[in-house]
Amino acid sequence: MKPQRGKTPKKTPASKRTNKQTDPVHVYCRIKPLDDPDIPVCIKVLSPSSISLTPGPNSNAAKNGVMKESQYSFEYVFDEYASQKAVFEHIALPLVEDVLSGKNALLFAYGVTCSGKTHTMTGNPQDPGVLPRCLDVMFNSIAAMQAKKYVFKPDKMNGFEVQTEADAMLERQHKEIMPKMNSVNDTPRKEKYDHSVPRVRDTTRVENLEEDNNYAVFVSYVEIYNNYIYDLLEELQYDAITGYKPPTSRVLREDSTRNMYVSSVTEVEVKSTEEAYEVLWKGQRRRRVAHTALNTESSRSHSVFNVRLVQAPLDPRGEEVLQDKDKVCVSQLALVDLAGSERTGRTNSTGDRLKEAGNINQSLMALRACIEALRESQTSNISKMVPYRDSRLTHLFKNYFDGEGKVRMVVCVNPMEEEYDESLQVMKFAELTREVQVARPQQVRFDIGLARGRRHLRDQIRTEVAENRDLPPVYDLGPLFPSTELLDPADEVTLRTLIDFLRRRETTRTTLIGDLSSREDRFRTRLLEIERQNQELKSENQSLRKQLDSNESQSNKIHRQVRSLEKANEALQRTASQFEQEKKGLERELDDKEYRMRKAMSDKDRLKQDFNTKMALTEHEVGRQLEQAKRKLKNESQQQLRAKQQKLEMLRTIINDSDVDSVTSQTPFTQPVNKAVPRTTRNRSPPPVKPKPVVNPRIKHRRSKSSNDVWLDHKPTNTVDTGTILQPNIKKKKSVNQLSEKATREASKYLLTHQEMDSDDNLTTKLVKGHITRTSAGGSAVVFDDVETIKQTSPGDRKRRSPALRPEDFEGEWTDTETRCKIAVEGHGQLKRIKTSAV
Repeated sequence: MKPQRGKTPKKTPASKRTNKQTDPVHVYCRIKPLDDPDIPVCIKVLSPSSISLTPGPNSNAAKNGVMKESQYSFEYVFDEYASQKAVFEHIALPLVEDVLSGKNALLFAYGVTCSGKTHTMTGNPQDPGVLPRCLDVMFNSIAAMQAKKYVFKPDKMNGFEVQTEADAMLERQHKEIMPKMNSVNDTPRKEKYDHSVPRVRDTTRVENLEEDNNYAVFVSYVEIYNNYIYDLLEELQYDAITGYKPPTSRVLREDSTRNMYVSSVTEVEVKSTEEAYEVLWKGQRRRRVAHTALNTESSRSHSVFNVRLVQAPLDPRGEEVLQDKDKVCVSQLALVDLAGSERTGRTNSTGDRLKEAGNINQSLMALRACIEALRESQTSNISKMVPYRDSRLTHLFKNYFDGEGKVRMVVCVNPMEEEYDESLQVMKFAELTREVQVARPQQVRFDIGLARGRRHLRDQIRTEVAENRDLPPVYDLGPLFPSTELLDPADEVTLRTLIDFLRRRETTRTTLIGDLSSREDRFRTRLLEIERQNQELKSENQSLRKQLDSNESQSNKIHRQVRSLEKANEALQRTASQFEQEKKGLERELDDKEYRMRKAMSDKDRLKQDFNTKMALTEHEVGRQLEQAKRKLKNESQQQLRAKQQKLEMLRTIINDSDVDSVTSQTPFTQPVNKAVPRTTRNRSPPPVKPKPVVNPRIKHRRSKSSNDVWLDHKPTNTVDTGTILQPNIKKKKSVNQLSEKATREASKYLLTHQEMDSDDNLTTKLVKGHITRTSAGGSAVVFDDVETIKQTSPGDRKRRSPALRPEDFEGEWTDTETRCKIAVEGHGQLKRIKTSAV
């Protein structure tokens, strides 16, 4: 609450204030114009107060399958064709009117990087933004009522002192005139704002100001960089060797009225918009900006341009400001250009830029947390601590949210389709901010008991004195005295002349005294008439006062009714807002259920399609496997038939041969059984298998005589040496007990020695022979082509063999030849098994 003109009482916290009217935080939206109108956009203006947001195909919502259009409401929506003047008149002009009437105001510019926040706040000389237009309107309104410079002096504790015009003149000479006369060119020349650049000025003027006050405008400019506050108007010390010293950070303090302010900040008193614009230009050059992937001059800090308007009443004569510090009224307008929130993945920030982006996002998250806490406290009627101290930004403006002035926010958005995800977060924050209520400041009264119109009366008197300066007096006794010099004692002419002059002068005096008496009588009569009229007016005034009291009582009654109706209206509005929130929640639940239902239906259809596909593939695979099994059984039956025919032919040959006992070795027909069956299509039958000719057992097997072949003799430990001549004649041989890939790479032939006991308990030795080939995968494969069988029998009686030849004396477990012929060949990190069987 702003005090009456006079005293400044201490302010109570917002939690203890009761029975106060509140206003919501007004949030406006401005859409940035695009250079190319053909670029796809995600924002569409539905009405002057609402927009719709549609996700693009590359947004996170589209990737998650949520292609839902959302709508958001604002106090007013400025499309891409809105001018700077229209934005100023809707948003900032009411705030300037409040500041001129003694109230505080705060304006935020919020949005992502490269959304037009700085252009909205400052603009350019040809198209000024909100800040220069606020200064124009303020100086247009107080142009003839400004106090002389240094009449109001900051006391370094967020207050002001009042000086006489004489003291102000001395201080003006001390600070402005003397330094220019004693200046020494020991510092580099400072750049100044070029006033020759044409600048468009706003001619708007606020009427109905307090005419009996004198005004003064003070500006300050600070930035919040990496959660530290720096003064952009600070005069940096210059060293001829090291140059300018870096600026020092400022601290936040609380004044006697519990208002937050930046300690030791530079406040400049300006008397025109040009001076204020020069101060703004100076601070803009010191503000920290950097080049990012999204913006060539991206703001790396939050800038706060603070305008303080000081006003105090004139003395009873209307000449100077009343010398009373308690009668000073201070109102301020804070214009905040927030740095844009950004994701480091899109800006590719590293190093200092990455640290700056982290601090910017952290301060904006603190602002959002304070807004959420305020909204939750107001909607649930539960007092909750608002974390203002988490950030310098929120701590500086906590008084505004506690009810020290109006709060407005302009949300700047980039309508490009690729900015959907960032714009969605901005819209959610704007919707949350609109639900926060701020206490309405009370009207400031400037009545201190002095007569009104003192400035106008002073100006009128000065004008009349200037116009009537040469008029003669009202009464005149005649011409001047004649010469009274006596040259001779007997000179009677001079004495007679003097006597006559005195007589005429006495007659004139008597006449003037009579005229004065008559005038006094007339004045007395008129005064009595005025007194009588005054008494009549007093009686009439009393009757009017009684009537006014009755009207005031009726008015109070009406006001009470209005307040009760307003309370009922607020309750209804809260109920309506709750219903609206419940409606939105139900709509969101309905949308979620519909989305889940659609997703379940799509999953069901997909599972059904996958099941049908798998069924078709399974039927095809089962048919193919059955076809393969059929071909395999057919091939096996043909091979068994050929084997039986071969055995019959062999028996026929043995019977016909007279020298059966001399045959000790037989070479059966061999065929590599690891040969894969060629694949055929479903509609094509496998080719017929051609039977191989039967080998005559009398024909001896051709053994390898090549000197280039290297044999790999694979036999287990403790193999019984038969010592027969039927073993192959091998010159180059490498014997191993365990097969490895390295051994197969060094040999071209393969020999596997396998011993087992037959049904008659006789030791049978099988020499399985083959050649080693290289596979396409980089491994090795063994193809068997011959098997020699050696049987050892006793020529005497059918006694069992010696215990030295028992099967348990041999290495490992004795199995059949097929298991012994399993070869493990490794190629390209994969294990391949080639299964062979001896015929």
